[in-house]
Amino acid sequence: MTRLYVYNDAHNGDLIFTRPLYRKLLASGCFDLVIGGARNRAYIFEDFEAMGATLLVSPYADGFEGLSVGLARFRPEDCVPISTWLGEYEDTREHQWRNVVEVFLRQCREHGVDVPVDLEPDRTPMVDFTRRLLHYRLNGPTVYLDDSTPRGRHSTFLFDQERLALRYPGISFLCTSPPRYDLPNLLDGSRLDLRDLSALSNECLAILGKASGPFCCTYTEPNRFKPRAVCGYRSDVTPTFWDYEGNPLLYLDTMDEVFDFLDGILPDANPGVPHSPRTGCAS
Repeated sequence: MTRLYVYNDAHNGDLIFTRPLYRKLLASGCFDLVIGGARNRAYIFEDFEAMGATLLVSPYADGFEGLSVGLARFRPEDCVPISTWLGEYEDTREHQWRNVVEVFLRQCREHGVDVPVDLEPDRTPMVDFTRRLLHYRLNGPTVYLDDSTPRGRHSTFLFDQERLALRYPGISFLCTSPPRYDLPNLLDGSRLDLRDLSALSNECLAILGKASGPFCCTYTEPNRFKPRAVCGYRSDVTPTFWDYEGNPLLYLDTMDEVFDFLDGILPDANPGVPHSPRTGCAS
């Protein structure tokens, strides 16, 4: 059995979108998979150990400013090195399943590795974290709000959290960065990891974000057709993001567009109508 060392030095989004690929490779039984990961990001793949993968954790942490851990140098001698970074080739940089597959297949061809696995499913696969016990609870209708700073700087959009909270007092907003205002319906999810955020997103009414890792982790099967929008992502340059049949993704560029989006999907979304605030709590 061919032993592959698969690694990716890129952003969390790139890592998250390799999960469907790694799961398919493991399920095929055609490869012995060793997954490389930075010390602070390897947890994204640790559930694959139960499927037979070996997780090789670098002693170094990956930095926000794009400093590469250099995972290639940790390759075991008996493994074929396969980079799964979407930027490996100029024509594979968009976050699309077809590009995840194309990078893997090209890397395998370059290293003389045969791939007897069908990687073209009927439906684009979604992110698939293993179910875990959550210690954070959402109470009442909630919108997932990824207001974190994208590592790739591809969006500088700033959500007006105060206006959102006051305009929709009966709706909670699960914020992936610390809320900038002390309002009861702005929930602080900044200490949750991507696995927990992914699970909680499944309970939310809609997804708003900026295409950072905490946005990418919401591309789960329960969220496949859920209302979602990416904000300030230069939609004129990058028209699609993890596209698939029935993809509901909208590209928004202003807070007015965000309000129009939410007004169309939220229950009791009448501005200024008081409701009992819903809060999330750690248990």
